[in-house]
Amino acid sequence: MSPAQQGNQRIVWLAAWALAALILVAGSGMAALNQDFAEPDNAMRLVRIRDMLAGQGWFDNVQQRLNPPDGTPMHWAQWIDALLAAPIALLRPMIGQASAEIVMAFAWPLGLLGVFMFLAVRIAGEIGARNGLRREAEWASAIIAALAFPVTEKFAPGSLDHHNVELVLGLGAVLGLMHMQTNKRAAAGAGAALGLAMATAAEGVPLVVAGLGIAGLMWLTRPTVFAQGLRLFGAGLAATSAVMLPVLVSPSAWTQPVCDAMGAPIASFGVIGGGIAIALSLLPARLNASILTRAASVAVLGAGGLTALYLLYPQCAGGGYAALGEDMSTLWMSQISEARSLVALAGTDLALTFAVAGAALAGLVAAAFSLRNNWRWSEGWVPFAFLIVSIAVMVWQIRGAAFATAFAIPFGAWAVAVARRDYRAKASAIRALAFAGVAASSAAAAWASAGDAIQSSITPKRAIASYEGRVAGSKACATPEAYRTLRDAPKGVMLNQFALGAGVLVWTDHSVLAAPYHRDVEGTMTVIAAMRASDDQAREIVTASAADYVLVCPATPETAFYARNAADGVAPDQTFSAMLGAGNAPDWLTPVDIGQSPLQLYRVRR
Repeated sequence: MSPAQQGNQRIVWLAAWALAALILVAGSGMAALNQDFAEPDNAMRLVRIRDMLAGQGWFDNVQQRLNPPDGTPMHWAQWIDALLAAPIALLRPMIGQASAEIVMAFAWPLGLLGVFMFLAVRIAGEIGARNGLRREAEWASAIIAALAFPVTEKFAPGSLDHHNVELVLGLGAVLGLMHMQTNKRAAAGAGAALGLAMATAAEGVPLVVAGLGIAGLMWLTRPTVFAQGLRLFGAGLAATSAVMLPVLVSPSAWTQPVCDAMGAPIASFGVIGGGIAIALSLLPARLNASILTRAASVAVLGAGGLTALYLLYPQCAGGGYAALGEDMSTLWMSQISEARSLVALAGTDLALTFAVAGAALAGLVAAAFSLRNNWRWSEGWVPFAFLIVSIAVMVWQIRGAAFATAFAIPFGAWAVAVARRDYRAKASAIRALAFAGVAASSAAAAWASAGDAIQSSITPKRAIASYEGRVAGSKACATPEAYRTLRDAPKGVMLNQFALGAGVLVWTDHSVLAAPYHRDVEGTMTVIAAMRASDDQAREIVTASAADYVLVCPATPETAFYARNAADGVAPDQTFSAMLGAGNAPDWLTPVDIGQSPLQLYRVRR
């Protein structure tokens, strides 16, 4: 790009960041100031940061207050904890712990938002430039990205979890691979970004699959052009995967078959995948002579790599949740909203379906038109590959919606730029409507509004009022004020609905048996077994546990879920959950006065 183009691009991405930041601060700023976390993962991240600052060891990933006395090992990479803990430690002597945490609750996600916007604008500009629309696509991307729910919520003040980091690393890898031919360092950087994404969380594995797949296809079709880039990409991926294992994992655990976090299986996947990329780029002439021989080499090396991984770690073939038992899968996973499939979501919540999937699927359509016009441009297939993989993840579990929406932004921006050009070339009512339709369909916020309107029109007002009341009641149980009333109770262990676990840990000194984390199988199943049981059965389960208290929020969906899924032989209204939800606590529980909190706390009498 010329200096003038670079200057214009800086203006665009700064405008994009300013617009998105303004929207996010307006929507979430007060909650962040109050340390009111909408997502339990953000609360749990802060708990981990506090533990690190209190002296918990680098390789000690056990959350001691989750299912004590043994605690629960967490599956999150601690390098993010360290990046957040360091400035808090520096600021703490000057402004205090709480204020330092609030400063980072704004600075961290909004800083990452700037990087995200920069990458989205750059990628959209690259796609638009193929049609002479670089500037138009960049501005369109700036606006679309600022309205890109469910992506932008990952960068809202208070977002301390790793999802925003993963989004930035994913877009960084896309941009690096798009420049693989002309900028060899970009290829290595793309591999390193994907290796770091995979080391940060297992959700980075699909991104690595997309990166390896598209880099391999680019080399397959044009080996002389992309051989060096493929080699450096593989080197970056393999090296980062190999380095992050000893950085994040204790030497005693290097050989353990951990499937849901950085460990031997994920490191091996990165090293083997990167090694295959390097090997392909160095094929001898006789194996590199035709596309058929190259494809055969890909098949042989790929099959060999996958076979080696399966033989080494067969338990990981089913993914990170493969170790969950049947009860944990059916009685716990079914309550995790982000683990629902897109089909299941469409059958229960049309408004949310539109919000999470509309812009991503519209981006897929736009990508098809863009690539139809520029199908020979190899680099244009890079964001498409990441979009396809992310949509596949979204269809399986809607947790992939943020990634799918993010990778759809550049194609949506291209479509808006093309529609605007066509309208300006020959203005007409039809072209004006086409431009408006393309612009609206590219913005996730527009899909969310449309979904709400449709849902309201087909749902009885009484049902909507009931739903809104339940949501409001459930949210009231997630505020800091609700939990801070628990501080006056003597310190103890709570048998609690898992939705309440992270809140108790971040706002009190109590311990809990359950929280929304799949490794806490023992504690979570103890709670589920008690809640589904009759009074007498629940008493046996609770008194046999480490619980000093029972904590519930009658308004949470968990209360009704356990009643609907009562244990064998127990009537729904006779379950422990239904009794507590109705305020009919059994005589072996003593109510604890916690003021006006919507929570209900009982001391266990043994």
